[in-house]
Amino acid sequence: MTNLIKEMIMTSKTNREIRKDVSRFSGLCLLYTLAMYAVIAVYSVAVLAIFMYQHREGDLQVGKEVAARFLENDGGMYLCAVPVGLFIFWLYRKKQLFSSDLRHKKRAMTPKAFMILISLLLLGQTTFNLFSQFFEAFLNIFGLSLMSSVEAASADSTTWTMFLYGAIVGPISEELIFRVAGLRTFEKYGKVFAIFVSSLLFGIFHGNLPQIVFATFVGFVFAYVALEYSIFWAIGLHIFNNLVLGDGLSLLYSYLPENMVDSLHTILLYGGSALAIYFLFSLRKEISAYIESNKPDTGSFASAFMSAWFWLFTLFMVGNAIYMLFL
Repeated sequence: MTNLIKEMIMTSKTNREIRKDVSRFSGLCLLYTLAMYAVIAVYSVAVLAIFMYQHREGDLQVGKEVAARFLENDGGMYLCAVPVGLFIFWLYRKKQLFSSDLRHKKRAMTPKAFMILISLLLLGQTTFNLFSQFFEAFLNIFGLSLMSSVEAASADSTTWTMFLYGAIVGPISEELIFRVAGLRTFEKYGKVFAIFVSSLLFGIFHGNLPQIVFATFVGFVFAYVALEYSIFWAIGLHIFNNLVLGDGLSLLYSYLPENMVDSLHTILLYGGSALAIYFLFSLRKEISAYIESNKPDTGSFASAFMSAWFWLFTLFMVGNAIYMLFL
């Protein structure tokens, strides 16, 4: 009886710590989001002022239109926001984000493991496409459309600043925040808990309905890689996803006939997805054993979802995603 009471006390204490950690990390994600909006606002005003000044002796409306076109494809605002986010989480991790937090290297990557991971990224792309199609059909019933969100999530980089952010800086900063700071925060409650919660927050952070689904899915892949291989492999895969499977394929397709592009893209996505499903099925016993040996204590997930800041962050980002449907 005494041991049972002690176990109940320890479980209660752990659950309180889980709520505290999830709440704190979710609150910081919200803080980073708000800080990003503030940086974007200041950056946009500065750009507008510059173009208005350049057109001060002419038509000011032209200056506004030129500024709007520039900002539509510019990634400079995001490049300016990234240091703010990294600084927030650097302080949160007690200045260990770029030092001891990175020094976690375990298994060596093998060609087979790398092939499995790439196929899972392609499965994520297919999931994104299917979700977008089905949800678009559902929204059309109510006179709404998801296409603006899909286009925002899958838009190609048309400027060097957007390319730099989308292909390099964005993946690195997101891995440092969610797979370094996030995983190190939640890892003490079990690998499965850390992978799930950090990936869910990563997905919600994107604030775009189809991207929430896609980012959560690939977040599982990146989180697993960061825990079992190294954060540097997770960063590399994230860059590969954005650079090669994103901008790289778009560039390749621009040189091919349109009918060939559709066929090639279908073969690539569905072929890669079929390969991923085959690997998942053939490794189902290993996956089950991994989950069983790394599962969290009973009540851990329930405690995570009792965090007020988690729900505040979720409602804010999902609300923003829903708002985009009416634009």
